Amino acid sequence: MIDDDDRLLGGARQFDSRALAAIHDRYYPDLYRYLLYRTNDEHTAEDLASEVFMRLLDNLHAGKTPAVLRAWLFGVAGNLVADHYRRLSRRPQVALSDEIPASTGDVESETGKRLAASAVRDALHHLTDEQQQVLALRFGDGRTIDDTATLMRKSVTAVKQLQFRAVAALRRHLEEVL
Repeated sequence: MIDDDDRLLGGARQFDSRALAAIHDRYYPDLYRYLLYRTNDEHTAEDLASEVFMRLLDNLHAGKTPAVLRAWLFGVAGNLVADHYRRLSRRPQVALSDEIPASTGDVESETGKRLAASAVRDALHHLTDEQQQVLALRFGDGRTIDDTATLMRKSVTAVKQLQFRAVAALRRHLEEVL
């Protein structure tokens, strides 16, 4: 896959539309899933995934080529998520829904699930960016420790420690709330 990425990057440096399309087709689904897990918003995930590829094009135009394409793309995605939340914290927004939820009959159970999910989302925002990223890659995207280490440019041991600390911090935040 690395050889194939090198070939695609060579074509992308020449602005070959087939190479650029192949990069997009190969990495967009994984980036979108990762960003969806981190933002919990489909439109934001789509926008940020598109921005990742725009940044790739900007770098290529500037004559800068990523050394490891996959790691570079996910690194940019992680930075964009951090920027997104920084912007939101400056201007908090509340999403309104036009939909009327269907009654499932078990309002108490549904309310409990929604409150628990909301508590987990809120607790995730108390974690560091790296902790959020490791949880998103490991549990949201189902990646292995080795793959997560490669994407985060860390050792396997560092990822294990980061994951352990992230889960412990998440547990502490949830125990305070629940």
